Amino acid sequence: MKILRRNYEHRNLILFLIFSLIYLQAIYSLSKGVSLISLEGVKSFLGNHSFILILTAITLYMIVTVKKHSDKMLLFCLGIITAKNFIMLAATFNKLILGLNFVYLIFAFYFFVTWELEIAKASYNPNFAENDLEKESRFQLKGRIEGTNGEGGFDVHITNIDENSCFALVTRADAEAFIDGLDTKATYQLVADYEGINFTHPATLTSTYDRGIGLDFIKEKKSDIQLDWSDLYKVCLERGLFS
Repeated sequence: MKILRRNYEHRNLILFLIFSLIYLQAIYSLSKGVSLISLEGVKSFLGNHSFILILTAITLYMIVTVKKHSDKMLLFCLGIITAKNFIMLAATFNKLILGLNFVYLIFAFYFFVTWELEIAKASYNPNFAENDLEKESRFQLKGRIEGTNGEGGFDVHITNIDENSCFALVTRADAEAFIDGLDTKATYQLVADYEGINFTHPATLTSTYDRGIGLDFIKEKKSDIQLDWSDLYKVCLERGLFS
């Protein structure tokens, strides 16, 4: 899967993991009584924490590329860093380290929960594999993606949907080349005619996979007249189209 756009939660988590290593080094330096920026302190930290460094690098890669089990890897990585921090606390029982560790634990829990919710979004879960021969035959929901002014529209099959995003399979013969030519910074209009009722909502491209695209819905004030894709999602749940 190729990620086209990262939201604040995604970028903040990447920064948090990087700062976690800096925080770990700070606690290590504090417990050893050496300067945080001293060359000897940095060398000692790198030599004694090679496993954590490799683990964090792997976790960062899985988060950047939004891999399937990145939430479990993140939990394991943050758990190891937290455990190491409390092990160093046990050796010195410094009250400052104790306070900092609990603050870090709160942030770690927050970022894990937000990432777990993030990768569960429909825009990251196509519900089909790249080697599936007949992707269209499974799906019952068809839609159309247009420019905000109604120009340049193309038909899609919706393969996954939730209240805030969806994944759509482009039905054109040249789908992969066509997707590469889409404007990743543009806002698109999603339109579906389901049993004679139109559902419309603006969205931005988030990801691509095989012949499909993931889209995040843009939050806007709900119209009393026009039905949007959150209404369609409720209908899909009631009809058993998606679980």
